[in-house]
Amino acid sequence: VDIIVLLPKGHCTKIQELQMTTVLKENVHVFGVEGNSDELDEPIKTVFADVAFVKKHNLMSLNSINWSRVLVQTAHHFFAYFQCTPSLDTHPLPLVEVVVPTGAAGNLAAGYIAQKIGLPIRLVVAVNRNDIIHRTVQQGDFSLSKAVKSTLASAMDIQVPYNMERVFWLLSGSDSQVTRALMEQFERTQSVNLPKELHSKHSPVLPCPCLCSQVSGSCPGCWPDP
Repeated sequence: VDIIVLLPKGHCTKIQELQMTTVLKENVHVFGVEGNSDELDEPIKTVFADVAFVKKHNLMSLNSINWSRVLVQTAHHFFAYFQCTPSLDTHPLPLVEVVVPTGAAGNLAAGYIAQKIGLPIRLVVAVNRNDIIHRTVQQGDFSLSKAVKSTLASAMDIQVPYNMERVFWLLSGSDSQVTRALMEQFERTQSVNLPKELHSKHSPVLPCPCLCSQVSGSCPGCWPDP
């Protein structure tokens, strides 16, 4: 099995970059790629949309483009709930609030799935200055900003949270036509105002407006005073 790693040059911390570029296994191939994470995702999605090509070369993605990644994260929500709940003998089961730092919204989609299965969790979305998910939940405004903003939480520096397509599908009652129409409009115009009925179903999610400016203050000693 060969592992191909695409590294967005200049958009990771030095430690993250070293973690990826110092692997000495012969089957691990690391490539530095120009562009941000959103731009990096585009060719990956294009490749995996070519089913014949994927089957011919036995390709698999390990990020949340791959449904199996979201499935595993769904199990994580159950595991976390069981760790936080002293007893499962009570009725109803206690509600547990789960804070989900998110960029591409894979773990958020997993949380929604866990809720639909019946897990009593309340999801809190934590975002940085790239706040498209915050605006979507608060205002129904699923639209791109002018540019990706660099933050200390570089893994969350994403403007196109592609798992929101899965979230819309879940919230619309598995309505593929509604979901497809929303995503096709987003592809064309990079902006969608959610229908009121769909927007109102985001109520279980309480987004945190912005965490980026609080990161350095939350970790004293990690960053010097300006």
